[in-house]
Amino acid sequence: MQAFEMEIVNSAPILSALVETITQAGKSKDKYLLCEKQRRMTDPKFHETQKNSLGIKELTLPNFFKKLGIKSLMMCNGYDVSSLTKYEFIVLDENKCENFWNDIKNDQLIADLLLLFKKCSAITFNDWTDLVGTSGLLTGLFDDVIKPLNKSNLDFIFYLDDPGKTLFYQIDNIHQIVNKFGIKGKVTFVLDEFEAVNLWMVLNGEMPNTTFSINTPYGLKKKCFSILRTMSINRLLIYSVNSVILFSEEQQFIFARRDFDQIAEIAADARDKFITGFSFGLLSKLDIQHCIALGLIMLGVQTEMKIPAGTAELLMYVEKWLADHDQNNDKYLYQ
Repeated sequence: MQAFEMEIVNSAPILSALVETITQAGKSKDKYLLCEKQRRMTDPKFHETQKNSLGIKELTLPNFFKKLGIKSLMMCNGYDVSSLTKYEFIVLDENKCENFWNDIKNDQLIADLLLLFKKCSAITFNDWTDLVGTSGLLTGLFDDVIKPLNKSNLDFIFYLDDPGKTLFYQIDNIHQIVNKFGIKGKVTFVLDEFEAVNLWMVLNGEMPNTTFSINTPYGLKKKCFSILRTMSINRLLIYSVNSVILFSEEQQFIFARRDFDQIAEIAADARDKFITGFSFGLLSKLDIQHCIALGLIMLGVQTEMKIPAGTAELLMYVEKWLADHDQNNDKYLYQ
């Protein structure tokens, strides 16, 4: 790997190539299972199935999975998850004691989870703070369910909060979990610039920044390469209001975002929308540049267009982005 050399992606051909993917997406039987953060499930039955902007089905992921530290699952094929709604356990006060995998697992649960994850393509995990309280459960899930699977092509996406809120030994614990999951697929970290700098500082024994300051683009790149290697992950995505930057051992590039009202960026579910499109791109076996672009399209159409979005709106958004590209050319933050 040639350190710090970044390819600047021309978005126009990638956006054009995604038109067919978007058009065909709604014809698929794939499901995207979303764990809703704002609604607590007390009814064991699922809420009514809805389709998202890509036309694929969204179901409310059982609260059971959220307690395991899982945020969402992207499914390869249709799967009846109704059997999993019956499983529940109490989240104990993490300051006093911890849930143990051996206390909640049984043969039927393991069998049901094995069937589920055989159909799964991408798994997105909750924030750092949530993972700290569920590390033992995630380790048990890996040992009894993920590891025995006869597949090693899963994508594990870690959706990170501010690492500065997490103690070093807790990050080291998460590091061990990440390494476990990396055996069965590719691990992707999705951080914003602030989170990346704070993670680098914690890993290097420095006090996290209290104010947001990166110094130079070169300094950010250097820190990101350090994170990639220290955490032993496959991909690091740096998500900002201007671009998405990929760091991996195979390639590094900058994908500029379409200019838009930055107020939308502070929405609580902004990154969720990006990961929805990104995960579907992984499911569709697109290359990483197309996955990122699809994530940005999903984010953009739901934050910029103030109408219910569907396939037509996604295609309209692509057209607008291409028109902007023709008029202004892509503008990049890090060159």
